[in-house]
Amino acid sequence: MSVKRQVVFFEKPGPENTISVVDAVKDRLGLGDLRKVIVPVTTGKTAKMFSERLGDLADIVTISESELISIYKKKDVKHVKGSFLDELLHERLRDLDRTISERLRREIFDIVLLPFFGEKWDAIKETLYIFGQGMKVAIEVSIASVELNKTEPYLKVIAVGGTESGADTAVVIRTAPQRQALGKNKERRLIVEEILCMPREK
Repeated sequence: MSVKRQVVFFEKPGPENTISVVDAVKDRLGLGDLRKVIVPVTTGKTAKMFSERLGDLADIVTISESELISIYKKKDVKHVKGSFLDELLHERLRDLDRTISERLRREIFDIVLLPFFGEKWDAIKETLYIFGQGMKVAIEVSIASVELNKTEPYLKVIAVGGTESGADTAVVIRTAPQRQALGKNKERRLIVEEILCMPREK
């Protein structure tokens, strides 16, 4: 059995695609088989737009940067070796809430949300970037929503991602906890079931 669905492709990534992403998500919600939409939050502007335009069709789950940092602080990553992580653990952890470089912040999120480190994680990270930063963010926030107990594991949701700001990607994902997201058990892995929209240029 096959199912035909419309996929929206944007020429370029960026926040100018946000309204079109909301519209694509709204169309998919109209099928009635899912309700949760996971949206990353920096200023809250994008999440507000989703909430206003989707109304009662969706339960909006927001994932903020500070929440991701809170997950990191609870995790034991001392077994992970590497000069960059050593810098994080030994020199910068106490200043995490006040000052942090963009590179260091990105490393924290990568460590928090996916159970790979070093060369293995680099390979997976670069593979995700083939699909664009928005796709990588959408996958990350879907895992974060489970880690933060905002979404049940193994639930079909829509996850949204963007490139720097706004939204340019939306996918239907079956959620999973961090340690099972890329595991061997196919019934408990994170799965991207549908692509609703994404930029062609990365």
